[in-house]
Amino acid sequence: MQFWKSRLPELQEASESGKAGVGGRAEFKLLLFFTTTSLVAFVVVAVLLGYVFRTLAIDGLISGYESEHVNHAQVLANEMWDDDFGPLILSLAGKSAADVKAAPQIPAILKKVSRLLKGTKIFKIKVYDLRGMTIFSTEPGQIGEDKSSNAGVMDGLRGRNSSRLTHRDQFSAFEGEVQNRDLVESYIPRYDPATAKVSGVFEIYGDATSILSEVDRRQWYMVFSVIGLLTLLYLVLSAIVKSAQDLIVQQSQERERAQEALRLASTVFLTMDEAVTVTNAENVIVSVNPAFSVITGYPASEVIGKNPKLLASGAHSAEFYREMWEKLDTEGHWHGEIQNRSKSGALYVEWVSIKKVCSNKGVPTHYVAVFSDISERKASEQRMQHLAHFDVLTGLANRTLFSDRLRQTLAKARRDKTHMALMFIDLDKFKPVNDELGHHVGDMLLKLVANRLAECVRRESDTVGRMGGDEFVVMLPEIETMQDAMTVAGKILHALGQTFEIAEHVIHISCSIGIAMFPEHGKDEGLLLKSADAAMYRAKERGRNCVEVANHP
Repeated sequence: MQFWKSRLPELQEASESGKAGVGGRAEFKLLLFFTTTSLVAFVVVAVLLGYVFRTLAIDGLISGYESEHVNHAQVLANEMWDDDFGPLILSLAGKSAADVKAAPQIPAILKKVSRLLKGTKIFKIKVYDLRGMTIFSTEPGQIGEDKSSNAGVMDGLRGRNSSRLTHRDQFSAFEGEVQNRDLVESYIPRYDPATAKVSGVFEIYGDATSILSEVDRRQWYMVFSVIGLLTLLYLVLSAIVKSAQDLIVQQSQERERAQEALRLASTVFLTMDEAVTVTNAENVIVSVNPAFSVITGYPASEVIGKNPKLLASGAHSAEFYREMWEKLDTEGHWHGEIQNRSKSGALYVEWVSIKKVCSNKGVPTHYVAVFSDISERKASEQRMQHLAHFDVLTGLANRTLFSDRLRQTLAKARRDKTHMALMFIDLDKFKPVNDELGHHVGDMLLKLVANRLAECVRRESDTVGRMGGDEFVVMLPEIETMQDAMTVAGKILHALGQTFEIAEHVIHISCSIGIAMFPEHGKDEGLLLKSADAAMYRAKERGRNCVEVANHP
């Protein structure tokens, strides 16, 4: 901008001079300058955009694959660690590589893993014990290899996820061998739920060949598209430059009239309780009022000349702002809620109204935003919403929210023809805790029970709720077999059977669990709840601290 200001006297002299020779030379120099610098800029911009696109695409690719690999590792751990990998590691502790290769469990494990990986992008899985030895691989020839010097394995044993993209026909920095395809290899630690310590490491290979090829194709498509577009702009640039020379004086005069308008308006917005921000046509802040500084924490001297995006919290997508600007351009105004960040780093929610200001010719000159801080009102609404759907004591879903999620899950299960499990859980020996130790201890015990229940179900789709008193419910969507549900129930029995220490009290309780499966034990919400409740009471009658499966209706 400073450069163009320094060129302004020359351009004005060229446009106002009555001597054709001087004007012609000035126009020629200006045209030559614009065309030369623009051509260089076009090529640089196109290449940089291609490079940035590829870099961001690859970063996103690796991040996406790592997220998928973490999910696959969690599935493998949930499905196979307790019954397969864990016992295999224990049985091979201290054994030689030859013994590891000859382990009789490996064929059955390989078959089970192949079934779990069917239909995914994963083409190889390896499992390492705490020594860094390969105790399982979908390529049996690699079983028994010592990978204790592998950086990815060591990261996993230290509890860190790590991923890397390896291009085809290049050495993998992790494995130290040439790969015949583009792949993303990830090392994901497996934590023992009981001790929260690393008990092994998964190595997961994802085939990225086709995706990386598509990235390369799009990169070049972007580069050539940008070059083509900018070339078109380059061809019309000379005409634009000449027109720009004629408009320079006019625009200068219009800008003078617009800062004047702002000075007149300042007497109004300086006294407003709402914050006011005025930006120019390029969305650069030219003025703010005192209320702006009160709400955002930024004094005027720190924001004038900057883009309002310095307030952005990152909570809104690019699509959100694109739609906002589209409405401003087409309708001239926009209003709504935006979450921004103050100078101190605190987030706040504002209700903002933005209007476009145009010249007499309809050209946008400024944008005026008026906003107020509604964080307290939003927080109050959220608190009311939370109280309406979550148990006040434990923070779990209450009866209303659980019932709503159950209806939605049943509708999805009917549509997708999948199974789901519902558990009723009632605490054993809870009443004596309340009677002998007091309700405050009982409440603390219920909170600890809620935490342990939540730790037993790790999928985001699973729901734990409190129906009231010492009754809890667990919903497991898309569960395949009753045995899967029994496995979760077993974890719950074990977790709640462990000692609770509250203040100076050592408390022992247990629980009775009833399980009902959809659609076997009920095809609607009422029948399923009734079946699970009845099964829970049979568990009580059988002696407590056990699991009962619902009877077929």
